[in-house]
Amino acid sequence: MSAHTFQPGPVHLLRVPTGDDLLGYLEDFVTANGIEAAWLSYLGAVQTAALRYYDQTEREYCDFHIHQHLEVISGMGNVSLLDDKPFIHTHAVFADASGRAFGGHVNHGCVVWALEVKIEEFEGPAPIRRFDEPTGLSLWHRPEPEA
Repeated sequence: MSAHTFQPGPVHLLRVPTGDDLLGYLEDFVTANGIEAAWLSYLGAVQTAALRYYDQTEREYCDFHIHQHLEVISGMGNVSLLDDKPFIHTHAVFADASGRAFGGHVNHGCVVWALEVKIEEFEGPAPIRRFDEPTGLSLWHRPEPEA
């Protein structure tokens, strides 16, 4: 996918409940609302963080957890389709009490303390993720033109 132009759609502002799984809540929201193409951003705090790092040499994700209260300095991601279902790809940067930053691909297990989210929908055919041989990842490809 080199580029695709979308028109802006609805914007959703959410507050994720304390104790909920960050990724699980977002997945449930986009599925329940039929959101297939969007950009998301968020900030707040988590009780614990569950992250992933993609090892480019081994072509596999390495999971890690940070078991402490952290500020969400910046969270960002997108919604597209993978296997005909909405898929959230999101990364975040977290900071501890001394200001040290940690970041990565957000995984299930990030327990929310307080989180505010903006989801900006896009109008038009959703980007579709397909396996990309050079990286070993499922990446965006141009949506098929409508007949």
